[in-house]
Amino acid sequence: AKGSVFHLWGPRDPERLDNTTALGAWAWALSRGLDWAETDPDLDTSKAIVTGCSRLGKAALLAGARDDRFAVVAPVQTGGGGCPLLKRNYGENAKLMNTAFKHWYCGNFRKYSHNERAMPFDQHLLLAAVAPRKLLVSGFDEPMYDTKGEALAVEAARPVWAMFGRANAISYRRRSGRHGIALADWKAILDFAEKP
Repeated sequence: AKGSVFHLWGPRDPERLDNTTALGAWAWALSRGLDWAETDPDLDTSKAIVTGCSRLGKAALLAGARDDRFAVVAPVQTGGGGCPLLKRNYGENAKLMNTAFKHWYCGNFRKYSHNERAMPFDQHLLLAAVAPRKLLVSGFDEPMYDTKGEALAVEAARPVWAMFGRANAISYRRRSGRHGIALADWKAILDFAEKP
């Protein structure tokens, strides 16, 4: 779109199925924010935390997986296409995400609508890309967000941290309350970040 960050990457081919999409652009922007923070001598960016809720939780997870300068990755309530295992086909499944939020995902993702089992991957691999840095997944106590799928993804990714001798650097917490980031979430994220 005109005036968006997409023009920075040159002309987009609408026929391509692997164009950078909204989630990729938001994740890119989070890394650019860290670039700026690194220019401020009053900030210790070696302790940078990336977080967000819902679609921005997905973006924070993607930014953390792609940019190892984030010491702590703490997505909150990501829902489908974020932390939960998509092959469970539960809650926000691939069909729903590709219908309601198709601008968030590349065209290649559409082939997995009602076809999650055909995916050669699942979300635990995205979580594992954060290792050995700290990862705290905060699930929402709401079936649509598939808290069980999130917990299963964390457990499936945990062996990667164990391989690095950092099994305690990955954690899952189930939160209650409303959709969004609450004071309790900030406290949980900061407490987790301060653990050795």
